[in-house]
Amino acid sequence: MMRAVTAVGGSCADGGPHVSAQPCLDGTGAVIGLPFVLVPLLLGGTWWGAHTAGAPNPVLLGWPALFLTLGWHFLVDGFDPPPGAEGISVGYVVCGVVSVLMGAAPLLLLLAAWRRGRTTRAAQAGPPPVVTPYPHLRDRPPPSRESSEPDLPGGDDPGASVAGRLERLARLHASGALAGEEFRAAEAATLREGAGR
Repeated sequence: MMRAVTAVGGSCADGGPHVSAQPCLDGTGAVIGLPFVLVPLLLGGTWWGAHTAGAPNPVLLGWPALFLTLGWHFLVDGFDPPPGAEGISVGYVVCGVVSVLMGAAPLLLLLAAWRRGRTTRAAQAGPPPVVTPYPHLRDRPPPSRESSEPDLPGGDDPGASVAGRLERLARLHASGALAGEEFRAAEAATLREGAGR
């Protein structure tokens, strides 16, 4: 709509004693009146829908969208004026810069408020909960080395066979848990205990 207005020089008139040199295009009146009907309906419907759904309200972005769009069109027509105009149109460029500032400033304020709100909500929420994949294991204490590996040489189980204790010592030595000297001492002690039974 704005491009059509700037294409005819920004103004037009029909009829009356003081007729403009630029007649209005067909449907100009309807196009001018349309925003006064549609914009309130669209903004009101969007506001109500976002409020009902509990969603972020995009209506506040309407002002930046409107003025950034106007600024863009003013700047385009300022640097590339409609036919019949010579060079850069300073009036359009000034209007374009003012419109961009009027749209960008509220947009930056909205983005800053949105980021502040996200940071505050994240701080209030605290760390995410730890999810245990197997809830039945949640309260079970972790296995300790002492429970699975009794003290050497024979361990706490006096009923363990000498062969079983020697196998266990060999595994501990192979895994590096027992140095060679420790392994030999524990092996000799286990054999002595076995011989004494």
